[in-house]
Amino acid sequence: MKVNKEYIENIFKDSIEKNIFIKAIASSPVDKKSEYTKVNLKPVRIKDEIFIQFEEFKDKKAYHENICFASAMVKISDILERFKQLLISVNGADYQILKGKQDFNLKKSENTKVLKDLDHNKKKNYLIEDGTPVPFLIKLGVMGEDGKVFKNSYDKFRQINKYLEFIDDTIRELQNKKLIGDHIKFVDFGCGKSYLTFALHYYLKDIKNFTFEIIGLDLKKDVMKKCNDIAKELKCENLEFLTGNIKDFDKLQNVDIIFSLHACNNATDYALLKGLELNAKAILAVPCCQHEFNEKMSNTKNSKFFDKEMPIGKHGILFEKYTSLATDAFRAQALELCGYKTQVMEFIDMEHTPKNILIRGIKDKINTESLKRRFNEYEKFKSFLGIEPLLDSLLSPYYLIKL
Repeated sequence: MKVNKEYIENIFKDSIEKNIFIKAIASSPVDKKSEYTKVNLKPVRIKDEIFIQFEEFKDKKAYHENICFASAMVKISDILERFKQLLISVNGADYQILKGKQDFNLKKSENTKVLKDLDHNKKKNYLIEDGTPVPFLIKLGVMGEDGKVFKNSYDKFRQINKYLEFIDDTIRELQNKKLIGDHIKFVDFGCGKSYLTFALHYYLKDIKNFTFEIIGLDLKKDVMKKCNDIAKELKCENLEFLTGNIKDFDKLQNVDIIFSLHACNNATDYALLKGLELNAKAILAVPCCQHEFNEKMSNTKNSKFFDKEMPIGKHGILFEKYTSLATDAFRAQALELCGYKTQVMEFIDMEHTPKNILIRGIKDKINTESLKRRFNEYEKFKSFLGIEPLLDSLLSPYYLIKL
C-alpha cells in the first residue's frame, strides 16, 4: 500500500493522542554519511505529562531526549525524511514502512501488544534499598534506625544511589579491561560532607566485598575532622579524610579512580591533572562554575565564534551556557588525547547546584590515526573559540601525540 508522508505522520499523531503508541524504530539512513544510524521512539510520562523519548544512535553511543508532543511531531517529520525504514507499533497493529522516491510503501499487520506503564520515574531497584538500615545513612541523618528514608532526605538518598550506579559501571568496565582486580585505590577530591565518600566505602565493603584504600580531600579542616570522627565511630577501616589542596596531594600513587564533585572553575582542571599525575585508570569529574572560557572569550570578540555564532554570543545567559558546555567538551577531548576513552553523561542535580554533567575517562588503547583526528578536532575547536585555556597548558605534557 502506497501512502504519503502526511498519512504516516497521522499514524503517529492519532496513536499518541489516543494513548496507544508503543514504540517506533527508524533505521537505514538515506544519507550513508549520516552521523545517526538509528532512532528509537517511545512514550514516557513525566510529571503527569506525556513526552516522546528519542533514543538516537551515533558512533555506537545512545543519546536520549524527551520531547513534548508538538515538538516531537516536528522531529518525527524530519525522521521520515532522513531514514528509509520505519517500524511503528501501536496497540493491535504494526506498521512496516519503506521510503520510496516520491511516497512510502506501508504494510500493516496485527499484533497482541499493549502499551505498558508509562511512568518514567517508577520505583527503581537501588544498590542501597529504602527500608534496609545502613549505619552511615543513619548517622548522617538520611534514614531512621528502622532503615526508612526520611521524606526530606529522599533526594539525597536518590543522589547517593545514582552516584553508586556510576561507580559500579566504572568498576565493571575497569575489570573487563583487566585494569583492576578486587582492590581499589580511590581518591575523592573536594569531598565536602562526604555523603558520597561514605557511600563508596559501604559499597566496596558491604556490597562488593573488595579491599580498598579511600581518601577524601577537602580544604575545610573542621569538616574533615568531623568526617574522620564519623569514620572512627562507624569503624570505617581504610577510609581517611585529609585537609589540603588538590594540587598538593601526594598521599597515594597509581590510583585506580579519582572523583571530583563540583570543583569550582579551574579546580576541575587541576583535578584532571592530578588524575594524570597519579596515573589514574579512571577519572570522573562533575564540573561547576566554568568561568574561565566565559571571561577569555568575552575578551576576544574578533574570534571565529563571534563571527559565526553571534546570535548566541550577544545574549548573556545563552553565552554562559555555551561557554560552560564548551569548557566540558574541551576537557573530554583533552582526556582523549591523554589516552582515555571519554563519555559526557547526565549525572544528577545536587541540592546546592543544578550542575549535573559528569565527565568520565577510562584508560583505553587508542590508535595513532584516531589520535591525530582528535588532536585536529581539538586544535580547530580551540582556534574557533579564540582562546588558550589553562587546561591546555596543564594537560599538554600528557598528550600522546603532538602535531
